Amino acid sequence: MSSTDVAPKVLKLPEVLDLNAASRLHEQVLAHKGEDIDIDATDVTRVGAQCVQVLLAAALSWRAEDQSLRVNQASDAFIKTLQLLGISDEALLPKEMLK
Repeated sequence: MSSTDVAPKVLKLPEVLDLNAASRLHEQVLAHKGEDIDIDATDVTRVGAQCVQVLLAAALSWRAEDQSLRVNQASDAFIKTLQLLGISDEALLPKEMLK
């Protein structure tokens, strides 16, 4: 269960989330398994489908374990790329970030 008295860990995403970044992102996410995570995507300028897949899989896994994994800050490039890919998962694109 998610603990309400512990602040979520913040995972700051790099500027480029391409194929080369996918395995590193996977490792970073798994390192926080069992913890609530807030994702900071404010510096992201380019997003590849492989990294989106890692984030979606993580969101589903966290949700299944009643943990929180959500993007709490995102660049326009991050948001627009996910929208172009048809991603509507609220963990990755909270309604308040959509314009």
